[in-house]
Amino acid sequence: MSRLFYGWRIVGVAALAQTVSVGTTFYAYGVFVKPLIAEFDVSRLAVTMGLTLTMIVQGLIAPFLGRALDRHSPRTILVCGVLLEAVGMLLLARAAAFWQLGLLFVGAIGIGSYLFSPLATSAVVGRWFDRQRGRALGITALGSAAGGIFAPPLVTAAIAALGWRGAAGAMGGVLLLLVAPIALVVVRQPEDLGLTPDGDARAPRPRPIADVSSAVATPAPTTAALLRQRNFWAITIAIGLTYSPVSVLLAHLVPYGTDLGLEPARAAIVMSGFGFGAAAGRLPFGWLADRVDRRIAVWIMLGWMALAFWSLLGEPAFPRLLAAATAVGFAVGGTIPLWGALAGAAFGRHAIGSAMGLMNLLMLPFSISGAPLAAWVFDRTGSYAIAFASFLACFPLGAVAIAFLRIDARDPQGVSSDGALDDTASSVRLEGADGGPG
Repeated sequence: MSRLFYGWRIVGVAALAQTVSVGTTFYAYGVFVKPLIAEFDVSRLAVTMGLTLTMIVQGLIAPFLGRALDRHSPRTILVCGVLLEAVGMLLLARAAAFWQLGLLFVGAIGIGSYLFSPLATSAVVGRWFDRQRGRALGITALGSAAGGIFAPPLVTAAIAALGWRGAAGAMGGVLLLLVAPIALVVVRQPEDLGLTPDGDARAPRPRPIADVSSAVATPAPTTAALLRQRNFWAITIAIGLTYSPVSVLLAHLVPYGTDLGLEPARAAIVMSGFGFGAAAGRLPFGWLADRVDRRIAVWIMLGWMALAFWSLLGEPAFPRLLAAATAVGFAVGGTIPLWGALAGAAFGRHAIGSAMGLMNLLMLPFSISGAPLAAWVFDRTGSYAIAFASFLACFPLGAVAIAFLRIDARDPQGVSSDGALDDTASSVRLEGADGGPG
């Protein structure tokens, strides 16, 4: 009887980390919007800017995080992130002024949660798999979906019982429980345990230490090398365009539900429906990424998301709102496994962190525009209708961008000694890398 490949343990812990990271920040944020408005007497736009500023800070540190994950111990990085966010949540519970909330969200909470975010954990998991990368990333991404399912109702209940300050303190305590599984399980790459990706065979020279931080045999590509790749821009623009409308829903779906007359608990159920749909979409899109042209998989995701987002318009009643949010979540569930699979296929498993980190920085204009724009429109019109309708344009534009993707079916592994992508040393050809026909 064969032993379970250690990479699946990495997947399990990475999924748990995503649950906590995303659940305590993005999915919980909407639940705090109205309590914070009532506490500090500020506008909806002002409160929403906390989420936007968090995204900006995370985008700015993303390239550095990506390279750190490719070159150093992910165990240390993830543990530091958990501890930093926990401290931020405990301080949040004691904040006496609105500006202190903003400082915490762009500092300890925003940075800390990002150090064990879906980007970070996807980079870790991606190093453990080649053939089954899409499936592994899909399972890992179930964690962030679980955060969407459980965080809104749990945080809503905590606020009702303890107030928003007590709920923030409780979240800080929950975060500390994540330190042990990360410290005990996370290992940088299969070679560090004498294994190879997917568990197919043993490496010829196993390393004696489980988690090392020395430089890898295959260096990550330089920033300049990545920026020269047409594939890099195709992925960045296509995935980035999906994030703008998603940021709208993360910040405004719960307030939108209460504006339509729903009780806070019912509006939280709508957000949970979004999370449930995201959980359901992880594995199908991860499966597609391993089996079909990746452009087709992205087109399916974007088409589904466009139809579901359109159904949110028109002030729907609770059943339709719940169904629409769940359907949007299903498509959103595909973005993380598809993004990781695209990056791995285009640049190799040793460069996933560097590529995704730089992409995340360049996606900032997309990811930070949605939530504040929707809040600005609401503050002036009293409705989300115009904002929601305008973001429908993101999906066809993303479909056009991904049409420029050109990658071989096999995984690139070779890079030159200076860290640039080395197609001659690799068994794969990155088609259209120079921007010409693939």
